[in-house]
Amino acid sequence: MPIPKIHPESRGQRHSLLIHCLQALLSLTILIAALLAHRAHAIETVHFTGDKVSLLPLLEFVSERNGETLDEILVRPEEDWHHRQNINNNLGQTSQPVWARVRLAGVSEAFGQPIVRLNYPHHDYVDFYLFERGRMIRHFSAGDQLPFDSRPIDQRTFWFPLDDASADEQEIYIRISTPGPLLMPLDLMSYKEAAEEEKLLYLWAGAFLGIIAIMALYNLFLYFSLTESSYILYVLYLLSAGVMQATMFGFGEQYFWGDRPGVNNQVIAFLAPFVQLTAMAFVLKFIDLKNFGSVLDRSVAYLMLFTLIVMSIASFTVPYSLIVKLGHSIALFGVVCALYIGIKGWVMGMKSARLFTIAWFAHLVFIGWYLLDMTGKIPATELGNHAFAIGFIAELSLLSIAFADKMNQEKELRINSQTKLLDMQVAMNQELDNKVKERTSALEKANRRLEELSVTDGLTKLFNRRYFDQVFRDHYEQSYKDQHPISVMMVDIDFFKKLNDNYGHAFGDLCLVRAAQLIRKVVTMPGAFAARYGGEEFVVVLPKTTEERAAQVGEILRSAFEKTTVTQGNQSKNMTISIGVACTIPSQPGLEEKLLSVADACLYQSKENGRNQVTRSEQLDEAG
Repeated sequence: MPIPKIHPESRGQRHSLLIHCLQALLSLTILIAALLAHRAHAIETVHFTGDKVSLLPLLEFVSERNGETLDEILVRPEEDWHHRQNINNNLGQTSQPVWARVRLAGVSEAFGQPIVRLNYPHHDYVDFYLFERGRMIRHFSAGDQLPFDSRPIDQRTFWFPLDDASADEQEIYIRISTPGPLLMPLDLMSYKEAAEEEKLLYLWAGAFLGIIAIMALYNLFLYFSLTESSYILYVLYLLSAGVMQATMFGFGEQYFWGDRPGVNNQVIAFLAPFVQLTAMAFVLKFIDLKNFGSVLDRSVAYLMLFTLIVMSIASFTVPYSLIVKLGHSIALFGVVCALYIGIKGWVMGMKSARLFTIAWFAHLVFIGWYLLDMTGKIPATELGNHAFAIGFIAELSLLSIAFADKMNQEKELRINSQTKLLDMQVAMNQELDNKVKERTSALEKANRRLEELSVTDGLTKLFNRRYFDQVFRDHYEQSYKDQHPISVMMVDIDFFKKLNDNYGHAFGDLCLVRAAQLIRKVVTMPGAFAARYGGEEFVVVLPKTTEERAAQVGEILRSAFEKTTVTQGNQSKNMTISIGVACTIPSQPGLEEKLLSVADACLYQSKENGRNQVTRSEQLDEAG
């Protein structure tokens, strides 16, 4: 059969069609790759408006390789960085340091002092890097393995200031290296809001530790009165748990051993098993396991005691990370054992064991919550971080009742003593709470008053010269960034020295007060502010205002003064003012004094031309 011939034109058309298809496919592939690359390289941005923002949902993480430097981290491929699948503060325990990054926007425009707060006090090393326009502008180092005074802000957790931020956007990189749980409750907030939250924490911690201290003293008193060993074991349990929780709050590092790096980890490593040791010893004595328990029960209980003693001693040599992991497991097992012992005592007919069992069940629920929170099995929360303390208070309350029930079977006197002391405890707590509220309120009022006095002129109640110098510079720099005009009016009361000499200083002061009132009444534009510049001279700053508009405001102000009569007793006087107006669109920052000098020259020209008038910089140029 003859092979059909393919026409050359048909063959060329097919070849051309194939090339076009391949080109279209290649273009589509490049487009998709570009879109994916753009998406991969886009660091998440947090927009700060002044309210507290959790950074965790937008953080990107990467694990540090052995010996990896900051420069190497900065050039790590984008595919190495990843978000957490679950928004969980707890990243678990890891032997490698972890890096996190995020981009911030709006920080430089925020009012007050913006900070980044890592609200967990037990990381060995925390390095904070602030980048702006690809350049690192600040680096802070903190952590348990460094002296406490190395922290940028003196707080129990890690606060990093963002005062140096000046561009529209910044990038932060945080490196954390710690053998314990790696918690990342990272927030962007104002210093004031963080301080308010810290006050609430101190109130909560003070109430918690106050309850423990009162109950420890109470039970110590009962021990010396009744010589019952259960009480001294309970006191040891209370004190060790109280010190442990105070350490977990971060107070130990802040107030006691902050100048000795590493001690914080050692204290936690020792107290983690020791608290359980004192608890188990107390349980065995309270339930009287010798009479109620079987041989197996006693064997397990004494094995548990031996394990906890070994762990307490070994905590001085065994690595901290291992002690923490073992401590979590032993703590949960110990509470379960105590619960079992309580249930068995209940079944065996021990009446006081009923409340004891309920107390340890409550403790088991909360300590289970706390351990799951600390090991990252459930989403970490602020409440979960304090679950141990909450459970301990619940257990403490129920065990106090159990103690009373047990002692009621022996001596009626013990019940009466406990009731009186509990009433005293409630009254003391209420009194302490009232005093704290009163002193806190008084301190806040005093601070507000002090802040007002530091920026206000005592006579006129306008801003003072020091405040003007600071804020004028900020307004000038902002005008430079935005390329908006900024106007300045220098205002001087005409012949004020003569007025002072003829009418007296008291009348002169009254004129200054009245002058300030007129300035406040006339200058009402958004963003404008006035200050007493010195003696009878005032200065008014008008952002985003042209020289023509500023001169109009000056004319209104001059007319208002001319129509105003200051009267004191039988003395009265019409004041007039001379005004100099200057305006500029800043070409570079740092020239605010030059603008002020031009306005002052215009003021001088107004005086030279007969006073009671407004002179603009344009008129100054013409006169020159």
